[in-house]
Amino acid sequence: MESQSFSPMLDRVMAQEIQSVSWSKTMDVCAILYVNNQLEICRVSEQLQRMFMIQEDDAISNIIVESTFLTYNVGNKLFLYHLASHQKIIQSTLIKNSDKITQMLLVQVNVKIIKELELQAAIIPLSTTNLKNWQNLCFLKQQQINNIIFSLTNRQIAYNFNGILHLGEIEHKGIIELYQLQNELHCFSDSTVEIYDISLMKHQQILKYIQQLSYLNELFCFLKTSILLINTQLQDIFKCYQLNIIGPLVAFGPQESINSHILKFYQKGDCSQELVQFFQKELYNTKILQKMDDNITNSFNNIQEIIQDSLMNVLSRILIILNFFIQSKNMPFYQGLHKTPFEELQQTVQKIQKLFSRFQIECHQTKLHLRNFFVWLNLCAIKAGNEQEVECENVNSPLNKIEVDLSKLFDFLKDNHLFQLRNLQCFYQGKISPKTFFTKVVVQKNIEFKQTENITKILQNVFKDSYVDNVKQKQHQIEYEESFETVNSLIRELQNNLDKIAINLKPHLRTKINIDLSSSILRFSEKSEESYLISVLKDNTIIQYTYQQQGFVKSNKIQFNNKFIKELQYFDGKLIILSTNQQKSNELARTNQQKDEGLFNQLQLTAYISSVDLETQNKFECHSIKDLQVSKKGLISIIIDSKKLIILSI
Repeated sequence: MESQSFSPMLDRVMAQEIQSVSWSKTMDVCAILYVNNQLEICRVSEQLQRMFMIQEDDAISNIIVESTFLTYNVGNKLFLYHLASHQKIIQSTLIKNSDKITQMLLVQVNVKIIKELELQAAIIPLSTTNLKNWQNLCFLKQQQINNIIFSLTNRQIAYNFNGILHLGEIEHKGIIELYQLQNELHCFSDSTVEIYDISLMKHQQILKYIQQLSYLNELFCFLKTSILLINTQLQDIFKCYQLNIIGPLVAFGPQESINSHILKFYQKGDCSQELVQFFQKELYNTKILQKMDDNITNSFNNIQEIIQDSLMNVLSRILIILNFFIQSKNMPFYQGLHKTPFEELQQTVQKIQKLFSRFQIECHQTKLHLRNFFVWLNLCAIKAGNEQEVECENVNSPLNKIEVDLSKLFDFLKDNHLFQLRNLQCFYQGKISPKTFFTKVVVQKNIEFKQTENITKILQNVFKDSYVDNVKQKQHQIEYEESFETVNSLIRELQNNLDKIAINLKPHLRTKINIDLSSSILRFSEKSEESYLISVLKDNTIIQYTYQQQGFVKSNKIQFNNKFIKELQYFDGKLIILSTNQQKSNELARTNQQKDEGLFNQLQLTAYISSVDLETQNKFECHSIKDLQVSKKGLISIIIDSKKLIILSI
């Protein structure tokens, strides 16, 4: 006798075709993914209450809804939204290649960051709008989102902290599913299960280390953003100056000697015919000089704002974080080290800080030199003109109301380096001595550990010998180069050094178990402290295993004689089974050799939702069942005929 064990809460035909439903682990909130890549976040009661919607161009996959945030990936990128504010707080690359991520696994860890007073200056929001993502960093700090995110692709398992700081990867072949239990990462392939020890990454001291590295990583990203913005403004200045001044003057001869011809005219009044044509045709009775002055002045002001409000601010905050690491030598991963790698990073950041202080002064002086030069050119254009001065644009220009500083003009014209604006280019395109700016991130290889065996293990994992050898080898190669890096490359070098410090928390392979898992469906029960259940669907038969004490035991076998299993889900340790009275359309067509597939697709199916004892079930008339998901709060979502959504309560 059939008894109703699942109470219907909602039965609705949606406007669009549904692809999947993902449930929150802690709330009655679900994420409905439609086939047009639209993601709808809803609260579930007697009705669906839409919270917000997200639209992506490419395929959305691996949707995870937590108590405070929603995360999913598109391609190899991670997207994370705050549920309360509906705002995107993270968009970052989980893996650095174009591989598609087939699964994301969030390992939640809990760690309190260092005292507020130690980082007070580093958490004040930036005053500029150039670095909008700074609020992401503040949000992560305030909300304490601490997740190690494992992302599975077809060739590796990459793991990140909050999707921001890349920690490393595990190479693999044929792993199809990831599962996490306490301090273990279980990697399932068709024939084996590899179990990795991830307890090191959940060690409180190491977590603080990782968390602060994550802040440092974000600050370096902001620093690179500031550099790119400065570069953009510089390119605007160079382009404007080259197009309107240097380019037309090249007719005098080699570009290197252009300033000498103008200087000769300034000193002796000897004006060649080409220079007269430049004054008359290029500059006379036009607004070009005024436009150049406005554009270049605006670009210099933007550079000044970026340096003052963003770049120098970020550099100061980087030094605060680095000082935290340097002062924290009592932490386990510092014990026994003569010198921390962060002291070298600190020295390099201080050099960059001084470099940009000089650059800021150079920009201000160059801006004054250029304006004075434009004022003089405007005066020369007026004198070279043969028409009535009253009607001339040069006379009406604001530049005509400024007096020329002759000594400043002479300094500008006699210095070809300044005249060509190479004084600015050298900060980015020029070469910098490797001995001055090379960042030495070196860890002593031979260290006498005086700690316990557990602390020694942590140290050996954080600072590996292979990493030390690689850094020393790279240092040896660079020191013998004739020229080194531009400022942009220097910033990238800092980022690379940070990555090298981070990628040393390699999970240890604890054990490898042979087990036949060649199946179409693999489902796990809720994890307990020491064990879990796993159900494998194979040839319409459910084989159940129990994992306990680093081993799997086959515990049960379930087979239906007159029903065909479509989906398995666990709730509260019990297995919920979705079955139908017919096979999949392609299987039945092959079995019965049916030719009229159009007729077959219209056949009515009966779907059943049963508990594992098969005594209680719900029955639904439908053409097809597309998806079934069970939430941790006891709600079942069923997609029928692609558009119909039914939600039941257990």
